Amino acid sequence: MSRVDDFKSLAQDITASFDERMAVLASIKKDVHEMTDDVHRMLDDLHRERGEMAAQLRQDLSKTRSNLKKETTHLVNGFKKEHNGAIATWGHLGATMRAKRGGAARKNSQQ
Repeated sequence: MSRVDDFKSLAQDITASFDERMAVLASIKKDVHEMTDDVHRMLDDLHRERGEMAAQLRQDLSKTRSNLKKETTHLVNGFKKEHNGAIATWGHLGATMRAKRGGAARKNSQQ
């Protein structure tokens, strides 16, 4: 009879360990489900935040681009004004030098 009792005890142990494994497995499944939900919420939040950040960046870049265009136009106009002033100054200098030479052409040292 001891073998029958041993087999009954073994069967009970197997059943008990199976129930424990199923409980642990159910707990793991629950934890995985909760983690999956957390990850989905986090991804949704990141997607929303990225959209908001993209809109803000587009707005900032638009303003910056407009300001850069204005500043560049202002700088180019300033350069043109300075360039025209330099042309006028050099023209005046050339005319003054011609007048002082009596309109004579400049002598080349090689002639």
